Amino acid sequence: MCLLYRGNLNAFSTYSVNYNLTKTIAKTLKNNNPTAIFIAGGPHASALPDSVYSDGFDYVITGEADLTLFWLLEKLKSGMPVNPILKGVSSNSLDEIPFPDYSLVEFDTYSRVLDNNRCVSILSSRGCPYDCVFCNSNIMGTGKSIRYRSPENIVREIRYIKAKYGIRHFRFQDDLFTGDRKRVFDLTKEIQKELIKYRCFSRVNNFDSTLAYSLSESGLIHVSFGVESGSNFILKQMQKKQNTQQIEKALTSAYQYKIRTRIFLIVGFPGETESTMKETITFLKKLPWDEFSVYPLIAYPGTKIHSDPQKYGIIHIEKKYENYLQIGKNLSAGFTIRTNTFNEEQVHSWRDNVINEFLADGRIWAGQSHGYQ
Repeated sequence: MCLLYRGNLNAFSTYSVNYNLTKTIAKTLKNNNPTAIFIAGGPHASALPDSVYSDGFDYVITGEADLTLFWLLEKLKSGMPVNPILKGVSSNSLDEIPFPDYSLVEFDTYSRVLDNNRCVSILSSRGCPYDCVFCNSNIMGTGKSIRYRSPENIVREIRYIKAKYGIRHFRFQDDLFTGDRKRVFDLTKEIQKELIKYRCFSRVNNFDSTLAYSLSESGLIHVSFGVESGSNFILKQMQKKQNTQQIEKALTSAYQYKIRTRIFLIVGFPGETESTMKETITFLKKLPWDEFSVYPLIAYPGTKIHSDPQKYGIIHIEKKYENYLQIGKNLSAGFTIRTNTFNEEQVHSWRDNVINEFLADGRIWAGQSHGYQ
């Protein structure tokens, strides 16, 4: 994804699955303008800065780069030499970061909807205190304390979007919208006054009926949970810090207040067996939820399972990043790891079985969820 294009200056946010496409775009632009400067950031560049730099980028910024990118541009403007690989720095106060320049956004091209209405993504916090071994969010700062925008700051952005573009449906993009209960209650009191509808991401270990009520009253109509597995053994292996009792409580609480629920599952984590797969299916069929997505485990660069595969029994990791596809068209996905107890074909079979079991049970595949893309 090209974040900034100004002829002689090009900045890209890199992701593993489309990194080769990013390189192709950068190379094409470079051929057309050899004096242009190319900057890479984002998860892939943060995980593999030396590799990305060797691919022809002039500068690589790791982690959050709000202040570092601005600093780099000033240094380049002054002609001062700069180290090509830089550690990103951002503000500790998210309220100090300006709103996105929505005048550059073509809202008519948005395909994401909520309750059949066009919705806009908004970020009210950064970070996640958890450290799941498979999650590549940690590359950008997970494990650190979450930083929150103030309720007043968030409401100002919501009001601006409502007034300027007439949009009243939002998708909070936070890794963990419900990380701080007091903050959630303070925020929902303010959001409720705006008469909007929204969706968010949460965790099952901090979601209960009290929280569900407050969220629902403020306009929440759709919540997504990283359930990952219905096996406590697999959840422990993932260092997920949640259990099946908490999963049941969260899904039941959301159902109690008529909040549409989407669950994300991972198949093929090291230690997975026919028994743990059956355990997941049997357990989840008993619970109230609406939509689901099933991902094969992918060992993204920067994750613990990628950095220390032998510890988890992984004996092979696919090196072609374009195959690191969580979900594609027609339910396709990338099967990229092999362990000492199963191979890629087995994971493919497990995933197909989970999908077929849940579809037959009347649940909805997330990509086919009408009105909730």
